Amino acid sequence: MKTVTRTRAAVAAATLAAASLAAALTGSGTAQAAGGPAQPAAAGLAIAVHPDQVGQQLRAGFVGLSFGAATVAADDYSATDLAGYLKTLGPSGTLRVGGNSGDGTFWTSTNEAAPSWATSGTITPAKLQSLAAIAHATGWKVILAVNLKHPDAPRAADEAKYAQQIFGRSLLAIEVGNEPNFYEADADAYHADFETYAAAIRAAVPGMPLTGPEAETNHSSWLGAFATADAAHPDVSLISDHTYPTSACGGQVATIPQLLGTASVQYENTNAQAALSAARQLHVPAAMTETNSTVCAGTAGVSDTLASALWSLDYNLLLAQDGMTSAEFMDGTNAAGCDPYTPLCPTTGDLTPRPLYYGLLATELVGSGEFVALDNPDSADIRAYAVRESGHLTIVLDNVQDPASHGATTVNLALGLRNLHCGTATTLSTTSPAGLAATTDITLGGQQVGAHGAFPTPQHTSVSVRHGAANVTVQAGSAVIIRFS
Repeated sequence: MKTVTRTRAAVAAATLAAASLAAALTGSGTAQAAGGPAQPAAAGLAIAVHPDQVGQQLRAGFVGLSFGAATVAADDYSATDLAGYLKTLGPSGTLRVGGNSGDGTFWTSTNEAAPSWATSGTITPAKLQSLAAIAHATGWKVILAVNLKHPDAPRAADEAKYAQQIFGRSLLAIEVGNEPNFYEADADAYHADFETYAAAIRAAVPGMPLTGPEAETNHSSWLGAFATADAAHPDVSLISDHTYPTSACGGQVATIPQLLGTASVQYENTNAQAALSAARQLHVPAAMTETNSTVCAGTAGVSDTLASALWSLDYNLLLAQDGMTSAEFMDGTNAAGCDPYTPLCPTTGDLTPRPLYYGLLATELVGSGEFVALDNPDSADIRAYAVRESGHLTIVLDNVQDPASHGATTVNLALGLRNLHCGTATTLSTTSPAGLAATTDITLGGQQVGAHGAFPTPQHTSVSVRHGAANVTVQAGSAVIIRFS
């Protein structure tokens, strides 16, 4: 397998000193992204695609949601049409149940009284059945965390047994603990406890897939240490990690330029590579089972804006291109309220999609296939990806520049294939004058997600192809997905 072009982080660094490609490529079609104030004449950017240089697979169902175990304990989401919004995101995906509230939830199958530490509620078989109904209705899989902070391996095994009975094939794995770096001395101590849980769970449910180490963002060193410890007696079926490129913890304030900047790109890529390296040691896949824009529930004006939608589209494709199997965005339903980074907010009897949800939906519209290499001399401003599937080539152009200070960019695409005759472009943008800071009026293909996840057929703009080349104009603060055939 050939390696897809340099990581976007490396390209971005080189771009700072790179000149534009000298010659513009021919092409007669133009697709223009809507939204944002009028700007001066479009700048030009030449991108060459190399369809023969094949990389990792973009898998169907890459996008997932992660939510706190307290949501299951409260069972509040069962009163909403979560299933409808999941179906809109695609016929497959992953629901990961864990989070910090997993440390404060109590499992019982015998109606025991909860201990005093169980401040996040009690999970019972009936609560799992409500979640299973959603999983079965949508085709989505579930990763279920068991409490490790308050260690009780037999209780965890009992929960795994009931989970297997209730979810059946919808149960993807049992997660042993959430962010153990907060209560374990080190990765070796965590692995020792992991082994105790693994023995109990597999005695109760032979063959049950397990995942770890689930360390907090900024603890990528745990991945390698855990993989090394597990190599002698491998018990893990999936390496899982958490990543947030910006922070609202301890009084920190994230910004849109920070979220969309190249430092975030480098951080995201570094974390993905650490997870993938650990996974290769154990010959298992790797997933980003808890992630979002800003740790500690997000930053208003950043995590709930168009910027988060553009970021998530780019971030998903970066992780998938690196080789990750999925990314689960926290907080998937947040029945207790509506934090800034929440993709779906609870309202009376239903949920309301936020801008981030549109970025996840845009990722689904890219489809599946193999990433192929491309040369992009301006990856700091225009994030570009190419995915090939059968006779189709999909190009994603994500213009993360601020429309308040930047005009449109005309991208001259050399597609590298002569058998492509036309393209259709779908745009992620806003009609709001707030641009990247817009929290409303977000559209994908000119459409908005309605009640119960209803999403009308996206509108497309035709893109002409001539001699294997095409022109696409992308407004600052928008993204375009072009499918060529």
